[in-house]
Amino acid sequence: MATETSRPRRYRSALREEQASATRHRVLESAGRCFAAKGFTGTTLGAIAADAGVSVETVQAHGPKKRLLLAALEEASAGVDGGRSILDVPEAQAVLAEENVREGLLGLASFAAELNCRIGRLWQAMAAAAQGDPEIAAAHAGLQERIRTDFLKVARLLQQRGGLRTDIPVEEVAVTLWLLTSPYQYEHLVVQSGWAPERYLGWLQRMLLEAALQPTE
Repeated sequence: MATETSRPRRYRSALREEQASATRHRVLESAGRCFAAKGFTGTTLGAIAADAGVSVETVQAHGPKKRLLLAALEEASAGVDGGRSILDVPEAQAVLAEENVREGLLGLASFAAELNCRIGRLWQAMAAAAQGDPEIAAAHAGLQERIRTDFLKVARLLQQRGGLRTDIPVEEVAVTLWLLTSPYQYEHLVVQSGWAPERYLGWLQRMLLEAALQPTE
């Protein structure tokens, strides 16, 4: 009898968790859209609530605005907030699985171009907010450090497979890859200079190959 009673309870508990997760996902997606469109200062919890179709109290339950900003960026980048490495997403895993270094670099360019198109304005909103808020600045710095660490892992993996240039330290290759694929380059070239996404992708592919691939004789 106890077993039969526990099953509905477990079911209801799992259902509540699923509903809570779906609500958080919707709130973070809406927060990301609002921050990207209006910036951190211009976004209110009411605007996020209206976009998500929930109450302001529901938005508040998922964190103050500062935490929502970081969580929204993580959600948009890695599909979930909470510090998940970008290297864990399926698209990045496909790039890491590529044995050919040249093809791996081309895959990295495609992955970064798509990611920057999706999160570019949100990243700029966080960078701008970091200029005037120490808490956001610390979160932004921590996020960048995690990204630098991820790129060092990528560069070392490419180095193990051969074909990566050997005339400069692998740490420098990693930093170069990080800088070239950063949202700042996308912002300057696509948003400010008006490049078409296809032109940006072609540029990024050429730059990554020239920066990291061992020249052929």
